[in-house]
Amino acid sequence: MATELQARSVKEAASVPRRRGDRPRTIPEQIADHLGTAILRGEYAAGERIREQEVAQLYGVSRGPVREAIRSLARRGMVEFYPRRGAYAVGVSLDLIADFFNLRAALLGLASRCFVRVASPVGMAELEAGITRLRSLAADPLTNPVPFALEVGRAGATLYRHCGNAHLIRTLREQVHGSLWGLIWRERPLDFFTPERRRQTLDIFLGIEAAARQGDEDEAERLARRLLFESRDHALETLAAVRQEAVDPAKMLAAG
Repeated sequence: MATELQARSVKEAASVPRRRGDRPRTIPEQIADHLGTAILRGEYAAGERIREQEVAQLYGVSRGPVREAIRSLARRGMVEFYPRRGAYAVGVSLDLIADFFNLRAALLGLASRCFVRVASPVGMAELEAGITRLRSLAADPLTNPVPFALEVGRAGATLYRHCGNAHLIRTLREQVHGSLWGLIWRERPLDFFTPERRRQTLDIFLGIEAAARQGDEDEAERLARRLLFESRDHALETLAAVRQEAVDPAKMLAAG
């Protein structure tokens, strides 16, 4: 179930520095993220009821924001809501999470191929700026994994925002805001725990940048897939230890 620590983080969220242009999350969005993370980590069992009043008391809010948060989770497929019966957590298996990573890898790989083909000067400049931020974070051995993960997400978003394919852009963006994917990297770290792992990720982005400059679509796509597959492996390892659950080996696709 959601913890008092998560509830405090809702109240403290306003004090967390944001990058310029980042929209602050509303209270219902924050509660949805925290509840979704609890479901993701197995803190709510499949079929367990999520009681509005209990959650409202925990977060110190009225039932209105909690109801809005639950509706958001229902749209993401993480909660089933029944009129007059309430909301119930949907089981999120590690196999399902692996599927999300595999889908994201295929889509981001395609976006990276298109990014190279479009060769947008603005896109290249944004990618360089993102890599500069990643390099700065990777150079600090005490970097928090969550901000690093969020910066990785921003750099990945640069690849699809400048891919020239409107439907692909919309699909990848909606994954972040409207599905389980948008919860995987928020609130608690699942990857990027060590300096070596952060440097490895930086090197992949440097490789994508080099491939883009050389016009090598195949290499850019391969590296983008590798980026997601390696994150998948580390995130699933973290979640497996928490949830005491195994992943179907058939789900562990390789970048090639």
